[in-house]
Parts: sequence; C-alpha cells; structure tokens
Amino acid sequence: MTGEWMWDCAFQAEDEASYPKLVRDEVKVLADQIVDLANLGIDPSELGEPTPGTARRHTLPCGGWFETQALPRLRPRLIAVVLIVPPPHLL
Repeated sequence: MTGEWMWDCAFQAEDEASYPKLVRDEVKVLADQIVDLANLGIDPSELGEPTPGTARRHTLPCGGWFETQALPRLRPRLIAVVLIVPPPHLL
C-alpha cells in the first residue's frame, strides 16, 4: 500500500469549513479522481493546468479552481490541495 497515492488539504480543518459546501464537495470529487488516475500510473504532476510554480490548477464545475502539489517522496505518496479559490458568486 505504500505505493498508493492519497490526497489531503494542506490547511487546517477550520479553514476548509469556511469554504462553501458546493466548493468543498467539488474539490473532494476532483481530488479523488486525480488520486484514481495517479494510482493507475498517471503522473499527477502532469494533470491540470501548469502554474508559475510546481503546483497544478484544476477548474471546478462551479467556476472556481484549486491547486494541487504532488509529493511523491512521502509515504504514502501525497497530492496536497494547497489552494482553493471559490467563484465570486459563492462568496
């Protein structure tokens, strides 16, 4: 199981709770899909749109977006959600 990928938010639980439920739900669904693809052998650092750094941007169906950072050297391997930006109409 040490070769499996998982994801987690890189911020405190109370910060996550401050986001609209729709946004949290969509991030969870898309992050699960990214993990599924990574566990099939697709490099998660190649999924999504590139950013100026090493993170990757993923668009949410509601119009917001989030960024992930792949950390393959950790055990278990981790895809960290490092930034969530809800769409303005949900703030």
